[in-house]
Order: sequence, then C-alpha cells, then structure tokens
Amino acid sequence: ELDDIIAGRMTEMGLHVLQTICDAFADAKLVDVNLSDNAIGQQGIGACKTVLSKPSLERLALCNNGLSEATMEEVADILTNDESGTGCVATNLTKIHFYNNMSGEGGCKQFARILEKSSKLTDIRFSSTRAGKDGSDIVASALDVALEEGRNANLEKLDLCDNNFGNKASQDALFRALGCTASLSYLDLRDCELEDDGVKKVCHALFESDSALEHLDLSGNAVERRGAKQIADYIRDSGGKLKVLCLDDNDLTSKGVVHIASAFHGDGHAIERLQLNVTECGAIGARALIEAFGPGGKSGAELTKICLDGNSFKEDVVGELGHAFNDVLVEMEDNNSDGEEEDDLSDAEFADCYACKGDGHSCRTCDGDGELKNESDCYTCSGDGYVLGDMNQRYVCRTCAGDRKLKVLKKSCHQCGDIGCENCRLR
Repeated sequence: ELDDIIAGRMTEMGLHVLQTICDAFADAKLVDVNLSDNAIGQQGIGACKTVLSKPSLERLALCNNGLSEATMEEVADILTNDESGTGCVATNLTKIHFYNNMSGEGGCKQFARILEKSSKLTDIRFSSTRAGKDGSDIVASALDVALEEGRNANLEKLDLCDNNFGNKASQDALFRALGCTASLSYLDLRDCELEDDGVKKVCHALFESDSALEHLDLSGNAVERRGAKQIADYIRDSGGKLKVLCLDDNDLTSKGVVHIASAFHGDGHAIERLQLNVTECGAIGARALIEAFGPGGKSGAELTKICLDGNSFKEDVVGELGHAFNDVLVEMEDNNSDGEEEDDLSDAEFADCYACKGDGHSCRTCDGDGELKNESDCYTCSGDGYVLGDMNQRYVCRTCAGDRKLKVLKKSCHQCGDIGCENCRLR
C-alpha cells in the first residue's frame, strides 16, 4: 500500500520520497501495488517504475492520481514493455484500476493498449477519466475485442462509471463485450448516458451471458419507464441472483417503479439493497414496492436497505413506507411531501402499448415511449373507422366500432377483436 504518501509535499521532495520508497522494493516479488491518491505526473511515474515493472505484479491501482494523457502513455509503456521476450506486466495482471484521473481521450487509447496485452483480468475499473464520447468508444471497442478473442474470459468486476456510451457504436460494442462475461458478478455503469435503448442492450447482453450478476448500478442514465421494464424483465429472467440494484437519479416515475417492483413479487429473488433515490416516484410507485415486498417486507427477507430519498411522497405514504419496511428504509431527508402529482392517474395511463408491449423502440403506435395512448388512432383501421374486405368492400372497424379511436382496458380487446370483451386487458 503506497497510496497517499506524498500529499502536501513540494514536487522535488515528493518525487524523492516516492522513488526512495519504491526502490526499496527492488528485490521484492510484489503482487499487489496501490499508488492511489498521489499526485503523479510523468516524473512521478518514472519514480515508481521499480514497482510498476515487476513481472510478479498481478494487481494495480492508480486512482485519484491526476494522470494526464502523457502520464498514461508512460504507464502503458511500462506495463506493455516486453524487451526480455518473456511477456509484459499487463499479461499477468488480474486487477487494474484507473479512477478519477484526467487522461481524456488520449488516456483511453493508452488503456486500450494495456487491454490489448491483457489476458487474465478479473477486475477492471476505468471510470471518471474525462473520457468523453470518443474516448468511451475506444474503451468499449477494446473491451469488445479482448473478450471476443477469449482474453480476460473470467472477468468478475467491471466498473465503467462516468463514461459516455450514448451512441450506437459504443452501445453495440458494450453489448457484445458484456455478452462474453459469463463470470461477471459486479457491473457499474452509473452516469454513462445509456438511456432506455442502451439499458435494453445491456440487459439483453447480461441475459445472454448467463452470468450470476449480484451488483448492478445503472444510476444517472436518464432511464425512463421503458428502460425500467427492460431491467425488470432481466431481473425475473436472470433467476433471482441479483443482490444490489442501484437506479438513482433516473426519470423512472411511478410507472417505472411499478415495473421494478413487479420483479420482486414472491420469494424468487435475493435482493439485499434497492436504491431508487431521485426517480420521480410518488404514491403509486411506493405502494407497488410495499405490495411487492409484503407487510413488514416479509417477501424480501434478504432486504437490508431500501433507498427512496429525493422523491415525492405525502406524509401518509411516508408512514406506509415506514410501517412496511421499518429500519430497512433509509431516512428520507430530501423527500418532497408537497410534490404529489399522481392523484388523477388512471390504470389506463399505466398500460403498455399493445403493439410493442411497452418496448417502444421504433414503435409508430406509441411514438417510442412504450405507453398506451388513450386517444390515439385505432390500430386496426389507422383512424379511418373502416376496414377493407373482399372485393375492396368497406366494413365498419370492429375494434373501434367506427369511431376511429383506440379503446383502452376492457372496452375493446385487441386479441379477439370483440368489442366489450370482459376477459382481456390491454397490458
């Protein structure tokens, strides 16, 4: 542990201290090196070369070092150097952490060089490095290539927090990479600009990989109701292995929280911590969670923490939550008790679009938001009120009874076409 050993010292003295301590390990077979929380520039990396170039090195952390693009190049040069012909340091690494640095897009290129030589990594952290969209594309592509080629196949922890995977190319690369992570147990994609389409790809990739994921963080990704449904579907389909789910700072609304809650009905889950802070949730979402976990949280025996701060619950709803979850509910200091806006919402406004089943992607019927439109044109006759039969004869549309508007809930059945069907429901 060599973290935070030169803080507050003048540059020349700090470098001298750093090199003196590192050189003391010249004959040691170091396996784990943590140089975090030291202000390391290019000169600092040179001072640390003794420990960074150890062939025995397996685990390396360089977090909060202020690494620039040029400094990252120095790091990559050391870790990928194979002058002896016996293999470079990167080949033997099982853990590599770069966090809270300022290496930018150029640093991403150097990180890709390291990944290109790696083959045994089980723990990767590359987050908050000012990567930007182009740099994040480089990281996603490098991961995709490495995993597709069978390198780092036993990856267990992946933290890519605060990158930008907002475009299709990076999302597709990330999708392919995650699909090859059969051993993954921890995934942090907080603040990655994924939105609903990106979250859908992540969930599908995780399901395809069949990994026993226990920790999933998708906070701060502008996830809405449609993305929440994809997450809920993944939770149900993954066999109940997930222990920690973080969805803070998203635009779920109660509609999305209802989807999330639906994934935790019954005993087929192992969730221990559920974070839904600042998700625009109100009474309907809160009561869906209470219903899912049962009185006293009896259906969530493993649940140790549920976080709902920064939402809009009236005092009576806060009381219901407190009664249902007791000490498991984290104190809600930033709750807006006057912000309830759901009193007039009907069941119809929570129904899924009949055409895309709530997926919303490229759906013309729901305009891509996955929600049933109460006043949209009839899906059978496209708002004309009539359909064409044999010999182009016009018939009154059975679905909308000729008034051209979509009927919701029990007023018309899109499955059997019978007006007034009492057995079906548009959900």
